Amino acid sequence: MSKVLDFNEYTIAWVAVLPIEAEAALGMLDKQHDGYFETVRGDDYIYIGGELNGHKIVVATWPAGQNYGPGAAAALVNQVKARFSNIWFALLVGVAAGLPNHSPEHPAKLRDIRLGDVLVCVPDKDSVGIIQYDLGRDTEEGFFPNGRQAETPAIVRSAIGNIQLTKKKPFRAGNTLANYLAIVQQADEDGRFLCPSQSEDKLFARLEDTLVTREPRDESERTKVWYGNIGSGSSLMRNPIRRDELRDKYDLIGLEMEAAGIMNTLPTGVIRGVCDYGDSEKNKIWQPYAAAAAAAYAKGILCAINPKVKAQTDNTVPFIVPFDRNPNFTGRMDQLAELEGRLFIGEQTSKIAITGLGGVGKTQLALELAYRTRAKYQSCSVLWIPATNIESLHQAYLGVARQLGIADCEEDKADVKRLVQGYLSKESAGQWLLVFDNADDIDMWIAEAGVEPESGRLIDYLPRSQQGSIVFTSRDRKAAVKLAHQNIVEVPEMDEDIATQLLQKSLVNPGLVNSRSDTKALLKELTYLPLAIIQAVVYINENGIILADYLLLLVDQEEDVIDLLSEEFEDDERYHNTKNPVATTWLISFEQIRHRDPLAANYLSFMCCIDPKDIPQSLLPPGPSRKKEMEAIGTLNAYSFISKRPADLALDLHRLVHLSMRNWLRKEKLLAHSTEGVIVRLEKVFPDEDHKNRSI
Repeated sequence: MSKVLDFNEYTIAWVAVLPIEAEAALGMLDKQHDGYFETVRGDDYIYIGGELNGHKIVVATWPAGQNYGPGAAAALVNQVKARFSNIWFALLVGVAAGLPNHSPEHPAKLRDIRLGDVLVCVPDKDSVGIIQYDLGRDTEEGFFPNGRQAETPAIVRSAIGNIQLTKKKPFRAGNTLANYLAIVQQADEDGRFLCPSQSEDKLFARLEDTLVTREPRDESERTKVWYGNIGSGSSLMRNPIRRDELRDKYDLIGLEMEAAGIMNTLPTGVIRGVCDYGDSEKNKIWQPYAAAAAAAYAKGILCAINPKVKAQTDNTVPFIVPFDRNPNFTGRMDQLAELEGRLFIGEQTSKIAITGLGGVGKTQLALELAYRTRAKYQSCSVLWIPATNIESLHQAYLGVARQLGIADCEEDKADVKRLVQGYLSKESAGQWLLVFDNADDIDMWIAEAGVEPESGRLIDYLPRSQQGSIVFTSRDRKAAVKLAHQNIVEVPEMDEDIATQLLQKSLVNPGLVNSRSDTKALLKELTYLPLAIIQAVVYINENGIILADYLLLLVDQEEDVIDLLSEEFEDDERYHNTKNPVATTWLISFEQIRHRDPLAANYLSFMCCIDPKDIPQSLLPPGPSRKKEMEAIGTLNAYSFISKRPADLALDLHRLVHLSMRNWLRKEKLLAHSTEGVIVRLEKVFPDEDHKNRSI
């Protein structure tokens, strides 16, 4: 009977979306594992396990009949990422269109790319290597493709560099990669992976039906390797004019359809075999050989990487995190790099705070950091404590103490926080990452609670160790600064490109984003806020509507829009006892502001009754002192409710915060009162119609 394979043992994902690509991948393995991965409801893919040069490999491919494109590729890799939590990196290996250039403007760009050659994505000073050429911003100055894909991981680039350095002609007969290729060819009884005749390699001129004359290559050096930028799009290229425009504009060596959906989800190297030239002469004659040649190069990469350097799985190391890895995590590469760069440095405990508007993705960023830390430092304990309130914090501390095996933590009068602090502060605890999520209430951290055990200041219970790092997430920048000092990582709103990727990954029908005008309009209405995007996606998926339908709902009367944004929805990456809808997610922040800074709460109520854009600070009601006024504005800015315009001392209130707070005022029957206050203030500022009497 076949055994059940352990997801946690596999560290490399080999993504081969087409059946012929998957066959080539399996042919390159040293051995295929006898067994199966358990499937659960919601799984869309079946994986094959194997081994190569000591690496445990999972081969992931599409179901039969799957449509091509970055959306489908993203769906596959998202599930790989969620199920295989110890993946180090992925290799996307398969076929693509090659882009020869026989008459370039610069001689260095002369490329005699032929069918069966191998294309390897390598970044240069101007590009990360993958160009998503059909998703971006269409402006008066022209079309600008999607921001930045993640780079090929450094370890893969190092292996590529090793091949370039030590194997000048890797596919020359008798060389290493040629031998890998020959083994697969000999094992296939049908001879499908053999190289077709060079007479089957036909390249036609761009504007006329004229065959390009090329000298045959020496059969011993039939296959060459090319390094550079690869274009990734959502449609199959059959237009040679458009193909050459893209080649020349972005300096491309090839075109494919999956990398743009993968690179920002898993660290990925892209290797492609050339099976056509992106024109109307497409056929499948070259697919098997091109797939096998790319697979041989991928094997060369894995054989160049010593398996001893990869992290080993140790299931005895505590990993206490309340959520599975988010398969739809998108973007935030700069913030992740900054966070990872601040962990485990110096001779004292590293403390970092992640801050930003509620719903912008702070918890998701911390969650992705936790899983990356686990994969990178396998001996590192990862501990997660929700700090929403003192009760949830105490319960989480007790759970951590139990997992760490701390004696006496169950005693009635045990000071569990002190016990955990003492345990982690010892050198024997080893390396650890401690995450405090939702550390918004600074009073909970710095106020004395009483005289009972565990009643000291929470901030004094933080462990101290050279081997430890503490990460806080907080909506309140003031609280973040008190907890982590200058070590603050701000999470900004998503840009349009990354927000589009998140939308596409989360939709049941990713093709809905192909309506670019609707996509742009919807994301703008949702202010590119991840929580608002996910809430919209749930509604769209459940009701089977298109983006334009949801847009129509967003331009209804204010009360109807609030109803839409107040709908509860299931989100596995958020706490079950918290309010998920956009319209209610900021209420806890508003209550904290009312408690700590009444003038800030008054200012927020005031601004909710006027246009949210370009509010002069002098229009706000005067406070008890200039200092109090400055602190009140600082509080609203610290929660990211407002942004300042330094040039003219004006303020902008976040549009969805404006809408949500108006809803709160309406429910509390305070909207009319607040509106009256605004009218009184306006009459003072604008006593008559003479503009000379205006004081702003």
